[in-house]
Amino acid sequence: FSHTHFYEQSKAPFPVSSAMVEGPGATKNGRKVQTAVGKVLCAPVDLDSGNKPTIPSVAQELVGYTLVEAFTVGKELFLIFSKSFGGDGLPNQESRESALRLHFGMNGSLNTRKINPSWGNDKGYGVAPWKQKKASTLRLYLANQNNHVNNGSSEYLIIECWETNVSYPVSVSMARNKLMNNSSRDVCSSLFNAQDAFACLKKRGQRMNISDALLDQDICPGVGNIIKIESLHRAKIDPRRSVSSLSEGELRRVVKHTRQFSMGWLRTGRAGEKLVYNQTVCGTCKGMSVKMQKFGGGSDFSRVNARSANNASGGGIAFMSRVTFWCGICQPMTTECLDLSTCHHSLTSNVDENSSNNEITRQFNQPAAFSRVAASMGCCPQHGVKSVKLCRARNSNYQNTLRIFFTCKYRGCQYFSWADGHFPNCSCGKKATLRISKTERSGGRWFLCCSLGDRSKASNINTRVAGCGHFEWA
Repeated sequence: FSHTHFYEQSKAPFPVSSAMVEGPGATKNGRKVQTAVGKVLCAPVDLDSGNKPTIPSVAQELVGYTLVEAFTVGKELFLIFSKSFGGDGLPNQESRESALRLHFGMNGSLNTRKINPSWGNDKGYGVAPWKQKKASTLRLYLANQNNHVNNGSSEYLIIECWETNVSYPVSVSMARNKLMNNSSRDVCSSLFNAQDAFACLKKRGQRMNISDALLDQDICPGVGNIIKIESLHRAKIDPRRSVSSLSEGELRRVVKHTRQFSMGWLRTGRAGEKLVYNQTVCGTCKGMSVKMQKFGGGSDFSRVNARSANNASGGGIAFMSRVTFWCGICQPMTTECLDLSTCHHSLTSNVDENSSNNEITRQFNQPAAFSRVAASMGCCPQHGVKSVKLCRARNSNYQNTLRIFFTCKYRGCQYFSWADGHFPNCSCGKKATLRISKTERSGGRWFLCCSLGDRSKASNINTRVAGCGHFEWA
């Protein structure tokens, strides 16, 4: 079991960043809601006891309102409701409108389904089992115009959200203006215009870094961290470069690949092949040249750009700090991209010890800790060694949080084995945790630390940090 085999089996041993719901996911949720347009929001009869269920407070004022519009702008979904007052057919009839804004954040989701009292209880058809056990953020019951009276005989359409940020009320005119002004730059919109996206990126992002500019929802609605990382890689652009340093051709490449990656994700329902995101080996040049750093909004960029040839300010707006991946070979910090045919030679040749390419290669040499991981690896008795994958305990009990373990990739297989058997113990008497640095100086470098943190560095004595602060490079 070699280091190479370990990396081939698991290029990304465990995720180092969470994936926010991006434009394709929000657009897909918006399409689900389209089936409810024209229906009236109502309070249904409870299917078990005959009592009216509690309606979320955000929707109480909207009972009797008709959903007249549902549209997505970037990562936001707007629901526009309308209701007429003053009696049917009267000339002085007044129409009032109100709007809901849904933002799905890191893990938000939306489900639409039909229920009918004659079917019995709402079994949550189409809802994942783990969601059925969670309290929803919002649940709306809608019925057809002519039978929305709560007499227990209507068929309802349910819109239900989990882990979603709900804003109410929001300005209807603001929502429509966003749709009108931003649709031509929305990477998942049918009205997308590449020239508009290019012009806005060049003008409004002039004093920003390309990473911040792409994540700015007023410039590139719908672009999230995965789209940003993979689009910049395909365009061969270093994410630390300023927009002002990019040529028109480079900016147009960024716009092109951002649109292509987003639409591919929307069509298939899955993100495209991740060449650098959460990877250690570049999917393009096959070298261990992937760098990783957490930055955004001028925090670390100001120092990076101060040293760059372009001397960009990097001031921007500090609205986002995300873990970013890029290939130091395919995405050089210059205006001229390297020919991919030279990548393999650049990674394997005897370059000068102080060169940047050699620094990248040395930084991603497999750490000694992986020898210990390999020594702990077992074999799935049912599916063999090739089915074994490496994972990290995220939702385990407090004692085992962040520990890594081996399991089988086949669903239903019960194989399990801790992967840190050969790791040292910290002063707390627990297994040290293998983690990865996200700083500018050592981003991508692995280290072993106490899983409980360092109590001496806790800002508040009452915080949960209770660790010994053990640290050693892996």
